[in-house]
Amino acid sequence: MLNMRLIRKLLKRLWQVLAALAHSSAQRLRILVFCLWRCVAEVHSLPGHSTNSKSSTADSCCAASNARCPRATLPLPLHRQITSTNTASGTQDVVSSSIPPYAMPVPYIPKQIIPLHTSSSPGVSNAIPSNAPSITPRFVPFAANDVLRYENRPLVDKTRERDRIPVLMRCFPNESCPWLNGDWHSCIHPEGALYLYNMSRKTFTEAIMDETTFNLLGGCVDELYDTARGKSVNLEAGDIELVVQILPIEGEMTCQYYFVDHTARTLFWLHDSREATMKIFSGLRGVADPSHIRFALESEYWLVACNYILYNHQLPYRTHCERYPNHQMNRVKLLKELREVVMHASAEIITSDMSLSPFDADELSRILELINHLRENAEDNDFPHSTCIIARFMHYFYRAKFFNFCGLPCARLDADRSVYEEDTGFHPLISPLSLVFEVILFWAPQAHLKDIRRVWVDECINTPRWKDFNRNLMTEWTGITIYSTVMLAVDVSFLAVPNVNISQSQSFGIIATYLSIIFITGSLIASVLLARQNQRYGFESADKAAEFLSNLTGTFFGVKALATVHSLPYAMLMWGMIYFSIGLLYNVFKSTTTAMLASIVGGCVVVIMFISWFIWAAREVRIFQRLAEFVLSFTSEG
Repeated sequence: MLNMRLIRKLLKRLWQVLAALAHSSAQRLRILVFCLWRCVAEVHSLPGHSTNSKSSTADSCCAASNARCPRATLPLPLHRQITSTNTASGTQDVVSSSIPPYAMPVPYIPKQIIPLHTSSSPGVSNAIPSNAPSITPRFVPFAANDVLRYENRPLVDKTRERDRIPVLMRCFPNESCPWLNGDWHSCIHPEGALYLYNMSRKTFTEAIMDETTFNLLGGCVDELYDTARGKSVNLEAGDIELVVQILPIEGEMTCQYYFVDHTARTLFWLHDSREATMKIFSGLRGVADPSHIRFALESEYWLVACNYILYNHQLPYRTHCERYPNHQMNRVKLLKELREVVMHASAEIITSDMSLSPFDADELSRILELINHLRENAEDNDFPHSTCIIARFMHYFYRAKFFNFCGLPCARLDADRSVYEEDTGFHPLISPLSLVFEVILFWAPQAHLKDIRRVWVDECINTPRWKDFNRNLMTEWTGITIYSTVMLAVDVSFLAVPNVNISQSQSFGIIATYLSIIFITGSLIASVLLARQNQRYGFESADKAAEFLSNLTGTFFGVKALATVHSLPYAMLMWGMIYFSIGLLYNVFKSTTTAMLASIVGGCVVVIMFISWFIWAAREVRIFQRLAEFVLSFTSEG
């Protein structure tokens, strides 16, 4: 009975809610129909059905219905603006449209990178108005890698397509940018991207724009060239080019740019920018010497000389020469220089384990073979593909020189040597905890820490060592997985032995065996998880590997935390074997004869002596040295 009353109350309440919603919807529908009827009546009552009447009737219908309908929420056509013109009969509004026959879509800019703050409604376009030349954008220097080409590409319009190929079609113009005029023409990168180049102004830009943005581009280029002349920059030289891109940032139109000097192989700007500087330096600390900065700018230059070019499997970073390979270069001279650099790096890898080369021996051999093929067409400048290839490799070598402080007294000469002063002080929390974890984990974190420090030096990745490091980790964890599986089978088989009484759950031997199973299972799970993680991130590109290591080591314990995690499978396997040995010996010593007991004790002593001798000879533990260093550091701090 109580349930029936509750159901009736719920149904009654639901009916009231539905009735209220229906009443509110009916009122809104009546208001909408009334506004529409008034708009249609006003339009038909005026001659010519002018656009001005539509706007006025829309306002009158909103006032008549007492509904809030601000002008900003009215749907306006994209790329249009209402301008006012005076005629003999009075003042009248004329709609001027700037939509080309095949208008390009407005470039999509991600909010997380360039947030757009606008007060207009979703129906109002954020495009630049047709009187764009009156807008003065703010000039912002930017790096070659920030060119908006590879991110947020416009999508294909599936509604615009041809149902048949025209008869006698032998000319195939590119209709993607129908608004191109003057000296601007489109270029196709060997990778497939479309970009624009102005022959007379020696200016590059991306083709991801609309007509209004393109109209604003010419004024920005002229102003930049005027500013450069005002700062005594010799723009008449044929080796200086300009790269620009216009986009809104935080509601303000900005013109991002950089100049390229092909003679000096560098980039330069006319305005100061801390953001561009930080982007080019990539967070490297201690950059002050101009000769050091030159290597960073030259690496950017090669990403520009090809900036309109290929994507690297190791470092998704693009320079100018790589993106825009149209500049005519002395390929014969560049190939000789690149060949010398590659041969020196190959010899260094063969004769030394501390090579600073960004490529391993196999990759250098393939690069050298590729250079020999490029030399066949070195004097032919008809195709930009060779320029892209040369610029790609030159970028990596000059980037490595920048990170290794090449040409300075503090230059890094060994791959695992830090150029900064190391923090060797005593930390009241980290040092004791690190010592405790090393003892518990059988000093495995210390060995992994040395390997990580050979790869992750000054928060920089050495790509060849990173690959070797991950291969060694995979080999170790795969072997531990096999050992853990065998030990798990041994533990379970030991519990099935008739002499082992499982019913006595409080037995010390049974508890030790259970603990062994728990640790072995933990080792198996940790090995599988780490191996899977290594397969996903271990062989990624160098920048993703650097980001991955930075996230893992950016904790309170730093690199030691990662070393501890890597040593967990080995340490838990060791504890599982120790607990199994304890359970086995307990069951053996619990019921055996004196002669058997003496034999087992003698065998255990011999095994322990051999293990201790191996540990002492290999100096894997160095427990007394570690304790002495800990005590000395503690007393010196005190």
